[in-house]
Amino acid sequence: MRKNVVYFLLTIIGFLLMMACTFNNVYINREQDDVEGQAFLKRYYHGIEKKEFNYLDSTEDDSLKRLVGPNGVSKLVKFINKKVGDYKSYHIEDRYIRAVVGTNNGVFYNYKLKVTYDKGTIDEIIGFKKQNGSVIKINSYHANSDLLMN
Repeated sequence: MRKNVVYFLLTIIGFLLMMACTFNNVYINREQDDVEGQAFLKRYYHGIEKKEFNYLDSTEDDSLKRLVGPNGVSKLVKFINKKVGDYKSYHIEDRYIRAVVGTNNGVFYNYKLKVTYDKGTIDEIIGFKKQNGSVIKINSYHANSDLLMN
């Protein structure tokens, strides 16, 4: 009888430990994720080119909205346009895409870009994510250039 109780308790403890574990695989810079990320970038910069500010704001992640406000991305784009003119093109300098597949699914994209405007080129880093099959949302956006200082 005592042996059965010990086995039962060990089984319960093992089951609880198994339920607490997460099972994930991590992939870096998978081609299929890069294709999806570049498609998002193309659509996003098309929105900048056409000045579709409502679309740009709809791509903000909730955490970014809390940080910069509901119109933070469009305000930054308007500021950049005011300083360096209209958007012309972009070139991807580097990328880091991390896909987590398993218990918690998510793809985290980071692109380093050279973006050309009327008055010159700006270094931009844009980060976005897709979690559990949701739509892609921007969670970070950084623009750096001396052209923005004047």
